[in-house]
Amino acid sequence: MSLIGWPFLTLVVAVTVAAFVVAVVLWPAMSRRSAGNIAARIGTLTLVSGLVLITAATQLNAQFLFFADWSDLQGALNGTVTKTALSGGARAAEAAKGSASGAAAPLGPLVRSLPPGGRQDGDVITYSVKGPLSGIVGTVVVKLPPGYLDPGSATTRYPVLETFQGYPSTPRQWIQTMHLGDVMAQQVDAKRMRSALIVSPQVEVPPGVDTECVNGGQGSPQLETWLARDVPDWVARSFRVPADRSSWATIGLSTGGWCAAMVAMLHPAQYGAAIVMGGYFRPEFSPLYEPYAPGSALAARYNLVTLAVHHPPPVALWVETSHSDPVSYSSTRALLKAARAPIAVDAVVLQHAGHRIGLWKGLLPQSLSWLGTNLSGFRQTA
Repeated sequence: MSLIGWPFLTLVVAVTVAAFVVAVVLWPAMSRRSAGNIAARIGTLTLVSGLVLITAATQLNAQFLFFADWSDLQGALNGTVTKTALSGGARAAEAAKGSASGAAAPLGPLVRSLPPGGRQDGDVITYSVKGPLSGIVGTVVVKLPPGYLDPGSATTRYPVLETFQGYPSTPRQWIQTMHLGDVMAQQVDAKRMRSALIVSPQVEVPPGVDTECVNGGQGSPQLETWLARDVPDWVARSFRVPADRSSWATIGLSTGGWCAAMVAMLHPAQYGAAIVMGGYFRPEFSPLYEPYAPGSALAARYNLVTLAVHHPPPVALWVETSHSDPVSYSSTRALLKAARAPIAVDAVVLQHAGHRIGLWKGLLPQSLSWLGTNLSGFRQTA
């Protein structure tokens, strides 16, 4: 019986309802004051409460696919996941080299101080940024690399890793929940990559709306422009970062994985690579949000599989998916099949895995090591 199918959910609900009915029927018989009756009441309440929690967990799992099947659940409990490495297109290091056509943030000054107006919490600073091209005013959370403000680092430029959270979430998801800064520090200590400036922009504009990071039609927010043009331009003006695209990359999970892939593939002059965890390669809009008409020019623009077939951009992608993840697997498989140079796709395909944070946390060191190996701007030098 499938862990996420309606028969299992129906069975769990039926057992829960039956337990509640039995508890109501037997409760008067357990009402007398005795040690046995008190223990029976406690046991009955515990059983019914536990079944209610299991019912809620089963429903949430069916909706969000935290665990795809029984093998996935067992693997999460014992810490074992079977995975396969697949590749398509060019080599990652080759895809991220050289130049690409399109707009990109120019080289900014060697600023020695932080931009004003930020709310600082240690090395994490929150800014409100207005995008002149998109017209969006949004939050951007920045995590400084270690030593950024030291006088000895005043002429050092740091690569940029732009993060995209899942939906619903906040710009701090990669810093607080995924602990990206801590994992990056471990990879730096192991000499697998350089320290980078972590930039986490707001993607839910307006708040609470799953815009899939795209530019909508007239009257809709221009999220792609905000994320891929306004935010990099602001970062280049405000922090000591390089201009070459081998020093800029994106990373995202779930919906944020789509966003990371989209901005990198549509803006290869700005980004050399993207890390995509449980993402997909065509937008998945909710029924309540339709930023453009099906069959429109924008609909064609955001089909990244078609882009990879006809106009493959020179970017490197590290992708995680699972045979059991209906959110990401079908479009990832299509992208792998379509990939040809100059795009490069390195995929980790899990045999039995769901769509959850715990899984992606375990793969974060591997993905950052891949970034440091294949992008010269993130590669640690002696």
